[in-house]
Amino acid sequence: MKEYLIIFIIGAFSSLSMAPASFWPSILVGLSCLYIYVNRSESTKKAAITGFVFSLGYFGFSLSWVGNALLVENNPYWWAWPIAISGLPFILSLFTSFACALHKYICKSDNNFISYLCFCFLLSLLEYARGHLFTGFPWNLYGYTWVSILPIAQLASLWNIYLLNTITILWAVFPAFIITFKANNNKLKIALSSIIILSVTLSYLYGQNRIVNYNKSESKSESNISLIVVQPNIKQSEKWKAENISKNFMKLVKTSKYNRSNKNKENKIYLIIWPETAIPQGIIDAPWAKAQIQNLLNSYPNPNMAYLVTGALRYNHKLETYHNSIVIFNNNAQIIQTYNKSHLVPFGEYMPLSNIIDIAPIVGFTGFQAGKEANLLKISNDINIGTMICYEVIFPKYAYFKDIERPKLIINVTNDAWYGISAGPYQHLIQAQFRAIESGLTVVRSANTGISAVIDARGKINNYIPLGSSNTIITELKLPIDINK
Repeated sequence: MKEYLIIFIIGAFSSLSMAPASFWPSILVGLSCLYIYVNRSESTKKAAITGFVFSLGYFGFSLSWVGNALLVENNPYWWAWPIAISGLPFILSLFTSFACALHKYICKSDNNFISYLCFCFLLSLLEYARGHLFTGFPWNLYGYTWVSILPIAQLASLWNIYLLNTITILWAVFPAFIITFKANNNKLKIALSSIIILSVTLSYLYGQNRIVNYNKSESKSESNISLIVVQPNIKQSEKWKAENISKNFMKLVKTSKYNRSNKNKENKIYLIIWPETAIPQGIIDAPWAKAQIQNLLNSYPNPNMAYLVTGALRYNHKLETYHNSIVIFNNNAQIIQTYNKSHLVPFGEYMPLSNIIDIAPIVGFTGFQAGKEANLLKISNDINIGTMICYEVIFPKYAYFKDIERPKLIINVTNDAWYGISAGPYQHLIQAQFRAIESGLTVVRSANTGISAVIDARGKINNYIPLGSSNTIITELKLPIDINK
């Protein structure tokens, strides 16, 4: 038990590699220690327990914020908080446990180069599996630690975060392997160490070159698109109270009004961006609210080129289904484009096997209906945007636009108010940064309580609004060349 307690503490220490700390050395220490303990395990069973306990510390601490949604004021399901903060880490830890057990079964007690590669391959494979099986949950992959060293983070542009995750595991486990590896002579150790050092160096140089190329293309880029990103900072406990819905809507409208002091040309296209579920169906249907949207867009220099892009909680009266959507209004307050969220959160937005288990007693409604539309919306012949609603931004596949028309930018709307002032919104933001790197596009993020940001194609945050504050980002969209080519 003493040994397992140490392993748990090592896993907890490794969680410092994730936001908001993003202390990358901790994952190197953590995964190196994990490799040593697994190799020293007397049996497959003990290796499995070692991997499980390590990940329980890692996920237990890095995902401790997930239960905050149950602690929102007046939430009747507060009693489920212990289940939430322990259940998810328990499930995710099973993947690491299986990887460690399989490694021990294959490699026995050997500690050689093949054993090292086997461990890294199996851990990477199971990390990939947890990002895809049962709808997937690729949160806090080890590769996300490199957000603090952007040149290294650029490796995600070669494929996606899973490539960087595999490379991170190879680098992190290597110190443990080389220290414990009993070679016949030191020349082999020196050669292998040189290869690893060279790979780190070349990776950094590649990333630095990509950043330099972006800087060059950005200096030559021109755009006629102006972004107005709104963060209203409405508490979750106040968001859906009937007496507050109109007030919350008007707060968004007033914050989005055109500032006459701005010296912008009239031929600008204006995109006003509101967060996830900023407006419910009742507001969409209300004539007075449509008039407010019309007045808002007509306040801009060229109303025909002003658009409101907003998250919406939509209800289809005909089909009696709810949708978590993004809708785009023109200056006549008409909805010209709609995207319904297609990747819903299990147990939050829908209940798996809902024909057997009724979701209504848990979340208070029957669940959302998943959309089937492509996450690409066309505003005009010249402008199309990629869209991701909240949870969708954690999946690299939604940043992949190779087989369809390439958008000008990606818009991510979210509502992290459920999680308060915690690590959750910071971790969510980092995943949006990596979608920018992978796609080579600007990602614009509007979050109800934060963190709203404009992230360029190298993953750098150029503008942001701090967590827990109300403000607006007004900036010009940069359209550099595709630096992923």
